Amino acid sequence: MDLEAREIEVLNIIVKGYIDHGAPVGSRYVAKKSTLKLSPASMRNIMADLTEKGFLAQPHTSAGRIPTEKAFRLYVNSMLQPETLPYERRETVKNVLEQTGLDFSELLETTSKLISSQVSQVGMALAPQTKLSRWQQLDFALVRPGLVVVILVLQGGIVQNKLITVDEKISSDDLKKYSNYLNETFKGQTFVEVKKNLIKEMKEARDEFNALYIKALSLVQAAFTDKENREIFVDGTMNVFNLIDQHDLSSMRELMEFLEQRSGLLELLDKISENSGLLISFGNELYGPKLENWSLISSPYQVKGETMGIIGTLGPINMNYSKVVPMVDYIAKMLSEILESRF
Repeated sequence: MDLEAREIEVLNIIVKGYIDHGAPVGSRYVAKKSTLKLSPASMRNIMADLTEKGFLAQPHTSAGRIPTEKAFRLYVNSMLQPETLPYERRETVKNVLEQTGLDFSELLETTSKLISSQVSQVGMALAPQTKLSRWQQLDFALVRPGLVVVILVLQGGIVQNKLITVDEKISSDDLKKYSNYLNETFKGQTFVEVKKNLIKEMKEARDEFNALYIKALSLVQAAFTDKENREIFVDGTMNVFNLIDQHDLSSMRELMEFLEQRSGLLELLDKISENSGLLISFGNELYGPKLENWSLISSPYQVKGETMGIIGTLGPINMNYSKVVPMVDYIAKMLSEILESRF
């Protein structure tokens, strides 16, 4: 970034000061915190240079300086020192997640609430794309002649079920044979692969012996061809009112509208879901000026090394990264461990 060592120290002090106090940082404060032993006047010169280079902004003529997005990017990339997560807080996270039921949606909803409560910001959890999830187990249950419930369990405990109408001659024994065949054929495949291979299997199953399995393939095709409706869980939106200067009502309103629409949030989370590790993103980078005062910390959760979805928190750009980063990282790892243990 072509910064001198003393400029880096001054910038680090200003960023931390802005995070701690949420107000412009003056030269006297920097002089007291610095190891450079320079006067406030000398500090003002350094701060002026940093302003020219785009790392600081001066909201008012007589006020101190505030870090720009450029300064926060440098801070999180090279200056940030995450704190060690206290044992008590790790145990709280672990206990809450372990005590959640087997329902996958309930687990993600709990995760979003847990993030929000632990960091006092907006908590989010994005469900996997069903088409990329792997087939674990399928079962048919005869409700009554001509009506069957299809239960499909996907990787990570995602459960889909659907009622479909069938030939009234199909028995429970037939359904058992169907499920055995389908599980043997498709277990471990992604939904994309299943749909592709369904056509191939149906073309090959032409003789009388395979007629039974053509029916089985037709049932699963009928059950799971709906357009995907990906779930996203958001909690703690009311924290927004405590996260930013009450005078900045426009920024607050734009964030609330963004969260309520969900489509923009889903697009944003999809954009960063391909990353393999914890990521710190700024709203302006991801979505433009409407979110320029906000920052997103996200981390993927995985099963057997495959990313399923992401969790994260949205807060002000001057959030306490050293505290929030380790919490988001730990929750993502615990969620992954719990999902792993189920399969």
